[in-house]
Parts: sequence; structure tokens; C-alpha cells
Amino acid sequence: MSLLAAGRPFIGESKPSRVTHFAPQLLILVALCVGCTTLASSQVTSISIQAPGLSATAATNLTSPVHVAATAEDLNSITGYVVYVDGQNVFRNFATTVDAWVMLPAGPHTLYVKAWDAHTSYTTQTYRINVTGFAPPNPPVYAQRLSGIDGESWTVDNNPDVGGNCSTGSLGSFVNSSDPNTENAPGPGQHFIVNGTCQYDDSLFYWKYNDPQSLEGATNYLWEFWFYVPSTTQSKTVQAMEFDMFQTVPLSDGVHKFMFGSQCNYAKNAWDFWVPIGSRLTWVTSAVSPCRFSTGAWHHAVYFLQRVTPSGYQQIPLTFSPSTDTNSYLRFGTLTIDGQTTAMGGLAWSTIPKPAWGPVLGVQHQLDTSVAGVLIEEYSNRESLTTW
Repeated sequence: MSLLAAGRPFIGESKPSRVTHFAPQLLILVALCVGCTTLASSQVTSISIQAPGLSATAATNLTSPVHVAATAEDLNSITGYVVYVDGQNVFRNFATTVDAWVMLPAGPHTLYVKAWDAHTSYTTQTYRINVTGFAPPNPPVYAQRLSGIDGESWTVDNNPDVGGNCSTGSLGSFVNSSDPNTENAPGPGQHFIVNGTCQYDDSLFYWKYNDPQSLEGATNYLWEFWFYVPSTTQSKTVQAMEFDMFQTVPLSDGVHKFMFGSQCNYAKNAWDFWVPIGSRLTWVTSAVSPCRFSTGAWHHAVYFLQRVTPSGYQQIPLTFSPSTDTNSYLRFGTLTIDGQTTAMGGLAWSTIPKPAWGPVLGVQHQLDTSVAGVLIEEYSNRESLTTW
């Protein structure tokens, strides 16, 4: 029991003061009053949505992914946000502001944002939006861009586990006087060559980033490059041209490997993506077509990809660590070829490789022949990877 409640004098006092006698009920009321004052001063009062520009009365036409940026007003610190589309959580964080890139299908949707502090929450009105198309996002100023990838050292992987019946790939000189491969492509680049000695000769060419730990908190990826197919490479001799981005990230149950796999399936003239069928990951042919690339010309490719939770939304912790990062799935966002953007769609899980990998980030190109005894080539230039 406290000295005040017992009516005992303070140490050093000869007799009780007039203010020492508080009834227990009064003490409880004082405590409750203090608590009420704290709650009253800690209240989310408004949310300002900076992006996208929304109308309070009419539907707003937007491209996907939709960039949602917002801040809330509060006397105390905001502890997190959730972005809702069609009543479903599509993004959650634990920060004082929200900065999200949300992949949405075409058509009409509703959107609202909710913010919290330690005691209260506030929800914006529900806005109507209409996704009319797709476009790769503009990275934020705090994104990290790895450029000049094609001017660095690449590895040719002709090991049997690459796939196919054989692997005879090699790296050639980027400059070739008999082919205008340097048109619109200043600077160094890569030249991928397959002299197929068998049907279904699959050769892999990859680049790995030597400091992936600095990118472990990344959940958004913008991969961009230019590529050129010489006129000597005939479409009927190509089984597939493959383009993949990969990363391994330490999560709570081990190091997860994320493989964003895509290939132009020349036999079907449509894009395949590395997504689940039943209990396994495999190539699944999509409705994104055609994809056979014209020869003798440079093509510009831009991929937007994401790491997300198993439910399909991104959850951004206050601080990234293996125990707080729950983004263990892959979302195939958008694919842009020569300025034409489509939604890839598809959600896939990551895997835990055995033997265990360390953290790594990289990209790869693969050339697959459809017949024996043919030469297929590809040049790559101005390749970059931006993460945030």
C-alpha cells in the first residue's frame, strides 16, 4: 500500500500535511483522468493522399502498378498504414508514411487508406478508380540502381543441370564488323552464342551482384535492358529465349531463392512464366503474345517484379531482418517490350535451395535451340537493375 493511501507522513515530516490524505477512489479517478488525457492527445485526425491524384466524386483513370503515397496528421507518431482495394488489404507497413506500388488488374476498383497510431486509427473516404492500362513505375529517389551490368564479368554455365540435351554456349566479342549490332548501343555489352550440336541445346549466361546484403530489404525490382538478335539467327531454329532475375534472401526459416523466370516460347509464339502448377513450379504459357523478336534490330525490355507475402500483398516492417521479412512469394508485375506494356500476372512461391545458398542477386539470359547444328546469338546492352 502506498504511503499516501495509508495516510502516513512523508519521511522527514513531523505530522501529516493537508494534502497527504487522498481516498483510494480519488486516486483511481486521477489515474483514469491522466490516461484519458493521453488518449485524447493521441488521435489520428486526417490522411493526405499525395499519389495518385484522386477525385472525391468521380472515378479516376490510372495505370497499374498504382503508386500510393500518403501521410497522416497526429499529435503522436503514426505506427503504420494499410492500403485497401476492393475491401482487401493490398499493402501494409509500419512506418510514419506510406509509399506503395500496387499491382491491380484492369477495370473498376475502390480504394481507401487507413492509418494507426498507438491508440487510434483513421480511414479515408472510399475512392473509385479505373485501371485503363499498364506501365512500368518510375523508381523513387531512394531506390538503388545497379547499372553497367552488361559491361561486367558474366559466366557461361554449360553444366548438365541447366537442362536440354547439351550445352555449348560461349561469350563472343560485342563488336562485330559484319553485323550492325552496335547501332543505338553505345558502350560495352555482352554477346551470347550457342553453336548447337544437338536438338534442345540449352546454354545459360548469368551475372551476380557481389554485395547483395545491401539489397536484402528490397521488395520492388525494375530490370531494364536492350537486346539484339542478328539476322543470321532464324526463328525456326530457336526453341526459346529466356530472361530471368533471381535473388536469395535470408528469412526466418532459411535462405529463400526467388526466381522470376520468363521466356519467349518460339514454338508457341507466346510468353512462358515460371509459376506453380499444383505442387511444383514449371513453365506455364500465358496469354501474352506474340513474342518472336524481329532480327536485325534492337529491342527494349523492362520488367517490374515484386516480393510479396503468401496472401499476395507487400508487408514492409519497420526494420528488415530474417524474422520480420514475411515477403516469401513472387509477383510477376509488368513486362514492357519496345514500349508496349502488359501485365504478366501470376504469383509463385520461393524455394529453399539445397545445399543452402548465401545471399545473392543476379540476372541471366538463356538460349535454347530447337534443331541440331545451328547458330543462335543474342547481344545485350545497357542492362540495369533498380531495387527499392
